[in-house]
Parts: sequence; C-alpha cells; structure tokens
Amino acid sequence: MARTRGDSEGKGVSQKEMVRLAIEQLGGEAKPLAIQEQIKAKFNLELPPTIISNYKSVLKRDAGMTPKGTSPRGRKPARSSVQLSDLEAVKVLVGRLGSDQVHKLVDVFA
Repeated sequence: MARTRGDSEGKGVSQKEMVRLAIEQLGGEAKPLAIQEQIKAKFNLELPPTIISNYKSVLKRDAGMTPKGTSPRGRKPARSSVQLSDLEAVKVLVGRLGSDQVHKLVDVFA
C-alpha cells in the first residue's frame, strides 16, 4: 500500500496520487525526473524516479492506455487466420467478376 504524506499541503495524499497530479499538470509524456521535481516543489517530498516510473505505468494501465499494437494485457494480438467466410467472399467475387478480374484485383493489393 502506498504511503501517505502527512504535512498540511499533502495531507493524506498517496504517492500514486502525487504522481497522478504531477502527470495531470505536466502531461502524459513527462519524464520521471520532471515529475520528481514537480512533486518536490508541491509536496516537499522526493520520490525516487523508479517509484515514479512504476506509478506512471500503473496509472497508464488503469486508464486502459497501452502501447500501440498490444492488447490491454501487453501481448501483441494474434494474426488472424483465413476464415471460412473469407473464402466464401472470394468465391462470390470469382463468380461475379471472373477469376482473371479477381486475380488483377489481388495484384493491386499485393
């Protein structure tokens, strides 16, 4: 559990909340050292950059923000395989346009 700050300015404010407030003020791309300076100025408490980085990650995860190309659990999404419905759609196109036209269409997208 996060410790809280007991002075008059930060009474009852957890370390996680201090990091959240600093990020809110500095922006989501703020580096841990900038966040550390903000917390030091506002709450007169110096949190180590590693703690700040961990809380920043937790806050991003809690907000549902993940790096591009990953699922919320941090894994890359599996490549989708060809579904039967995909093959049926190709068959309909071949029937409607002819195999030569579908082949040309595939070449355009390849």
